[in-house]
Amino acid sequence: MTGWIAGIAAFFCIPALARAEETPAPALQEAVPAVRVFIMQMQAQITPERIRTFVMPAAGHVNNWLPDRTREQKDAIIATVNEEDMELKRKELEIQILKDKTAKRDEIVALRKQLEEINFYAGLTPEEKRWHDKKNPSDKEAVQSLKEKISLAEKELELIDIKPRRDFEKEEENYVLRMPFDGRLQYQFTLPADEAQPVYLEPSTPIATVCDDSAYYITVSISNPDLTRLDPSTLRVEIPLANGGSMSGIFSHKRVEKNPSTGGNILAYFFKLPPAQHDDAHGMIGSNCTARLYYVPNTPVILLDKMALASSPAAKTSASWQELLEAVHPEYELILEGESQLIARKK
Repeated sequence: MTGWIAGIAAFFCIPALARAEETPAPALQEAVPAVRVFIMQMQAQITPERIRTFVMPAAGHVNNWLPDRTREQKDAIIATVNEEDMELKRKELEIQILKDKTAKRDEIVALRKQLEEINFYAGLTPEEKRWHDKKNPSDKEAVQSLKEKISLAEKELELIDIKPRRDFEKEEENYVLRMPFDGRLQYQFTLPADEAQPVYLEPSTPIATVCDDSAYYITVSISNPDLTRLDPSTLRVEIPLANGGSMSGIFSHKRVEKNPSTGGNILAYFFKLPPAQHDDAHGMIGSNCTARLYYVPNTPVILLDKMALASSPAAKTSASWQELLEAVHPEYELILEGESQLIARKK
């Protein structure tokens, strides 16, 4: 790969390349932590703190939405699905619970009556017992068994409606949509002009998306090992806007996430946006953005122009930027390769 760096110079159209042997090594450019070095462009997404999409649990009608409102508090009802069917199920549940409680109370009454009969027989005299038609009903084990059955039935009576109600509440969560957190609300279907008119939707059709708007992030996937080994606080991202402005994020956190395209894992970096940019960010959720990634050094570094380096005599015999840096400035080590500059620091 001899002459590889020189080839880079040709790519950058440097007329002085023919006189490379006469070109001295480029002077060092000192950098302070406030310097921002452009690294590359990359695909990015805007993500809120949390996001959730509700879908139809079954075919049916949606109503009770909140027209002309974009932000709601946690637990606010934002829509209901098949409201009449759910109300019928609720009434049927109450009837069934009442039936079960009545049956359990009757069972307890019958058990207590048996226990009273045994205790009554136990209090009879031997002469009276001869005229009684029961045979040894005062057995201690039978008495203990009856007491345990009564105790168990009383506990079952106390709990008899808890599980059915809990199961119904879990089912109801899919049919009565509530805000899971404070945030912005967007319906995924066209609201009718008549607010009282329910809308029919097929199963799995999106109903609404809610975003926790307490924070927004520019999210990028970084796999380059030269970048992942850097202190992430030295990275910045910026997304240019159509109005000539830009959105700039400061590193917040990173985590491994599933890649929806390939199913594999990606290392996602989250750069937090200031509150003043939240409205712009919210309008860009779901869009494909192009972000500019920058490096902001937090230690003394030097910046070397790649075109100037490629014009140096050592470029002819260097197979990489690392080799070229060692040849030109052996006292420095390469930290990062930017689009037009090399970032290095003293060894």
